[in-house]
Amino acid sequence: MSNSKVLLFFSLFFFLIFVASSSSFNATTHKCSPQQTLDLLLFKQNLSSINFSFDYPPYYSPCQDWLGSDYYYPIMMNWNKNTDCCKWSGITCNQDTGDVISIDLSCGMLQGTLHPNTSLFRLPHLQTLNLAYNDLTDSQLPRDFSNSLTHLNISRCRFTGEISSEISFPPNLVSLDLSGNNGLQMQPYVLKSMLRNYTHLRELLISELNILGWVLPTYLDLKSSLKSLDLSYTGLRGKLPDNILNLQYLEKLHLRGNSFVTGPIPKVNMSINVPLKWLHLSFTNLSGEIPDSIGHLKSLNHLGLSSCGLVGSLPKSLVNLRNLTTLNVEGNMLKGTLPSSLFTLPLLENLYLGNNMFTGGLPSELFKCRSLKRLSLDNNQLHGEINGGSTSPSFIQLINLTHLGLSSNNFTGLWELEVLLSSLPNLQLLMLSDSGLSVVSDNSSSYVNPEFSFLGLASCKLNLFPESLRAMKNLSFLDLSNNSIHGPIPHWAGEIGGDLLDYLDLSYNSITGLPQFQQDGINYLYLQSNQIQGPFPPSICNLINLISLDISNNSFSGVIPQCLGDISFSLEYLNLKSNLIQGFFPPLICNLSALTFLDMSDNNFGGVIPQCLGNIISSLLMMDMGNNHFHGTIPNVYEECGQLEGLIFNGNQLQGEIPRSLSKCQYLKVLDLGNNQLNDTFPEFLGDLPMLQVLALKSNKLHGLIETPSTIKSAFPSMRVLELSHNEFVGHFPREYLQNFNAMKNTVTNSTKPKSLPVGGNYYSVSVVKGLEQAIPQILVDYVILDLSNNKFDGEIPSVIGYLTSLMVLDLSHNSLTGRIPYVLGNLSEIESLDLSWNKLNGEIPGSLAELKFLRSLNLSQNHLMGRIPLGTQFGKFGNSFGGNPELCGLPLPKKCGHPNE
Repeated sequence: MSNSKVLLFFSLFFFLIFVASSSSFNATTHKCSPQQTLDLLLFKQNLSSINFSFDYPPYYSPCQDWLGSDYYYPIMMNWNKNTDCCKWSGITCNQDTGDVISIDLSCGMLQGTLHPNTSLFRLPHLQTLNLAYNDLTDSQLPRDFSNSLTHLNISRCRFTGEISSEISFPPNLVSLDLSGNNGLQMQPYVLKSMLRNYTHLRELLISELNILGWVLPTYLDLKSSLKSLDLSYTGLRGKLPDNILNLQYLEKLHLRGNSFVTGPIPKVNMSINVPLKWLHLSFTNLSGEIPDSIGHLKSLNHLGLSSCGLVGSLPKSLVNLRNLTTLNVEGNMLKGTLPSSLFTLPLLENLYLGNNMFTGGLPSELFKCRSLKRLSLDNNQLHGEINGGSTSPSFIQLINLTHLGLSSNNFTGLWELEVLLSSLPNLQLLMLSDSGLSVVSDNSSSYVNPEFSFLGLASCKLNLFPESLRAMKNLSFLDLSNNSIHGPIPHWAGEIGGDLLDYLDLSYNSITGLPQFQQDGINYLYLQSNQIQGPFPPSICNLINLISLDISNNSFSGVIPQCLGDISFSLEYLNLKSNLIQGFFPPLICNLSALTFLDMSDNNFGGVIPQCLGNIISSLLMMDMGNNHFHGTIPNVYEECGQLEGLIFNGNQLQGEIPRSLSKCQYLKVLDLGNNQLNDTFPEFLGDLPMLQVLALKSNKLHGLIETPSTIKSAFPSMRVLELSHNEFVGHFPREYLQNFNAMKNTVTNSTKPKSLPVGGNYYSVSVVKGLEQAIPQILVDYVILDLSNNKFDGEIPSVIGYLTSLMVLDLSHNSLTGRIPYVLGNLSEIESLDLSWNKLNGEIPGSLAELKFLRSLNLSQNHLMGRIPLGTQFGKFGNSFGGNPELCGLPLPKKCGHPNE
C-alpha cells in the first residue's frame, strides 16, 4: 500500500472516530428538559398501574397476543426524576435537542382518567403519541393538541365525550386512531371536515365511535391522499357512495358492522387502476349480487363480504384477483356451484364460503390449491363423494391446511381419522359434523399437531371413542355428539386438552360411564341422551369454571350433591331433565346467582319449593320444574323478574293461589301451571303482560267467572295458546278477552319453514293437540290453541271466536253450551282440530264447516244437533264425530235423511 493511501486511510479513520465521539457527546449533553420531565411526571402522577390480581378485561387480550400471555409490565415503572426522561421506557427524544418527540405507552397497564388540559397533549415537539390499550376510563379529548403532532393513537382506552368543532386536531396529522372508544361520539360535519381539509392525512381509524346519524353522501369528496379508512361499527346510514371503490389513493377500507348501510355494492371503474388492497364490508345490510367489476381490483389481497345479504353466484371475474389471500363471503344467500377457477388463485390462503346455499360437488382444482390454509364450506348444500383415507387422496394433499370446515352438507365418503391427522401436520381445526361423511378410527394414538384445538365429529357414525384424542394436549373444542359411541368413556378422557378444554359434547350416544373429569377449563359439558346410570358424578364438581351443564335424558339417580354449589359463581345453564334424581329441592340452587336456565323436569324431586327460589327468578330466563312431586305453594317473586321468559311448574301437586307477584314479569312468554291442585280464580292480573303467548292452567281447581278487569284496556294482546281445560270455571265465555286476542287473528308467517317458540334459549312443549293428549316437543310459533273444555261454561258460543282466524286447535267440549254452532266458525281457515262434543248445542251443522280444508280432527258428538250432515271433502272421513245426536242424518252416519237419492 502506498504512503498516500495509508495517509488517506488513517485520515478517514480518525474522521469517523471524531464524528462518532461528537454524536456521543451531543447525546449525553442534550438531556430531556426539566419542563418536559415535569410534564411527564405530572402525567404519571394522575395514573396508576392496573392490579393484576384479577383477570384482564377483554380489551387487553390483544396485548397478550402481541406481547405474550405472560406480559405484565407497567411501562412507567422506571419513570423518576433522577434519570434522564430520554431513557425512560416508551420515550424517544431528538438526539440533537433532547426534546421528546415520541411517546409509546401502548399496552402499558395504565389506569386512571386524563384531564383534557393534561400537558401530555401539548408537549411542544411531540410527533407521535400512542396510548392504545390502556384503561383511561372517562377521559376526554383536549380542545387543542400540539401542532407538531403527526401520529395519534388512543384506541381502546375508554375515552368518552363528543368530538365537535371545539376540538381542533393538529393540522399536519398523518395518522389518527380513535377506534374502540365506544363512549366517544363524533358529529358528522367533523368527519366530513377531516376527509376534506386534512390534506396530510393518510390513516383514519375511528371504528366503534358513534357518528351521530351520518347519512353517506352519493359521492365521497376526499382532498387528502388517504390510504387507510376504518369506519366500522360507527352507525353509518344510507347507500355506499358511488365512488367508494374508485378512490385514487385508498388501500384499506373497513365499513363492517354498519347494519344501516344498504343498497348494492358499487361498481368499480374499470378505466383506472385502483390501489385498493383491503376491502371489508361485512355485517352490513347490502343487497344484490357481487358485481363482476370486483375483479378489476387487481391489487386486492383481502375481501370481506360476510353476512351482507348478498345473492346470486360468485362472479367469474374473481379469477383476476391474483394477489388475493383472503376471501370471506360467509353468511349470505349465495348459490350455484363453486367455480373451479377460484382455486387457481396462486396466493389464496383463507377461503370462507360457509352459511350460503352453494350446491354441487367440490371441483378437483380445490385439491391442488396448496396455498390454502383455512377453508370453510360449512352449512351449504354441497354433495358428492370425498374420501379421506390413503386410498383416494383428497384433502390430505393440502399439507398447509390449518382449518377445515365441511359440516352441515350432504357429502358421502369414509374418512380415516388417524390418516387425515398424520397427513396434515399443520391442522388445528377440523369440523365434519353433520357433513354426511363417515369417520372411522383405528383406535391408535397417532401423531397430532400440538396446536390442534378444534374437533367437530357430530353425526359421523363413529362407534368408538378415538384413542388419537389422547394426544390432543391443546384441544379446546370437542363435539362427538349424535354418534354410536357405546360403553364407558376411557379414564384418560378426563385429561384431554388439560385445562384448555372448554367445550365437550358427548350427547346422543350410548355412553354408560364417565371419566373422572380433571380439567378446570371446561365451560360447556353436554352429556344428554345417553345411558349413564348411577348417582350424579361428583367429578363434575371439579369443573369450577362450568357455565353450561346438560345431563338430561339419562338415568342419573340419587340426590344432587352439595359440591355443585362450589361452581355457583359461573353456572348459567343447568339441565337435569328426564332422570331419576330424587330428594328435596336442592337449596344450593338458590345460590347459583348467574343461573339463567334451569330445567329439573321429569324427575322424582319432592317436598316444598323453598321461598329462596323467588330470589333467583329475577336472573332467570327459563325455569322448568314440571312433572315432579313438589307440593306446597308457588314462591313469590321478590324482585323484578328481569327477563324471565318461561316458568313451568306443570305436573306437580302444588296448592294455593297463583302468585300475584308474577305480574312483575313483563318479559314472560310462557306460564304453565297445569296439572296441579291450585285453588284460585282466573288470574286476570296477568292480562297486562305484553309478551305472554302461552297460558296453560289445565287440570287444577280454578273456579268462578272469567271477567275482564276494568283496569286493563287490552288484555293478553300476545296470547296464542290458552289452556284452561279440566277446571271449574262457570258462566259465559269471556267474550271481552276473546276480542282482545289479536295474536290469534290473521297471523301472517314470514317463512315457509315452521319455527319454534324460543323460551330462554330453548323451546316450550305442549301436551295437547287435536283433542288428544299428545306431546309436541317444540311448539311452533304459529301454533294457536284455545282449549276451554271440561269446565262448566254455559250460554252460546260467541261468534267472536270465528274471527280468531289463526286458530289451529279449538276445544270447547264437555261444557253446558247451548244454541247453534255459529256459521262464522267456517272462517277458521287454519283449523286442524275442532271439538264441540258433550254440550247442549242444537240446530243444524253449518255448511261452512265442510269447507275447512285443513281440518283433520272433528268431534261434534253428544249434542242435540239435527238435520243433514253437510257434504264436504273432509266430513266423510269423520265417522265417529257425529254420534249421540239422534236427529242427525246423512253420511257418514248410517241414518238416511229420507231423500230418494240418500
